[in-house]
Amino acid sequence: MVKLLSGVEKVFTWLSMASVFVMVCLTAADSMGRYFLNLPISGAYEITERYIMIFAVYFAVAYAYREGANIRVTLLVSRLPAKVTLILNSVVQVLSMLLIVFLFVSATKMNLSRMGEAIEFSRKLSLPLWPAYMVISLGLLLMSLLMFTDIGQVRKGKSSLFKEEASGEPTMS
Repeated sequence: MVKLLSGVEKVFTWLSMASVFVMVCLTAADSMGRYFLNLPISGAYEITERYIMIFAVYFAVAYAYREGANIRVTLLVSRLPAKVTLILNSVVQVLSMLLIVFLFVSATKMNLSRMGEAIEFSRKLSLPLWPAYMVISLGLLLMSLLMFTDIGQVRKGKSSLFKEEASGEPTMS
């Protein structure tokens, strides 16, 4: 299961990077068209805001977790005995996983209730929003599964939730 999740995470990471690239290209083209040719791309802002940004963030959330890109305040925890730290880390891992599962369930319920929504560009052209909304659920689902597989790593001190610092460069190996 860990190999499968790792593969899905890689695909999601590539999709996130592609989304950022598309967002940069679309925004640059829209800006150039708007300021140099007085011809903006119709709907560029809406597509960026309601699709591409969601893809960039939620496809990357599992990667961010795996790389340890989370906020930690270690002032107190670093001064505690190892046994207490292990117990606290276990509790934090489970609570964090439950929070992500709660967010996944809530987002999925909200997404299913908003299936009919669309971006209206004109009377003839509209774009459904459900694909973007479902990416939120998919990203949170993957992150919760990764957190679940990491529960056993807490005892070894190797859980991604407790990495001391994130590496500066993304790796795709």
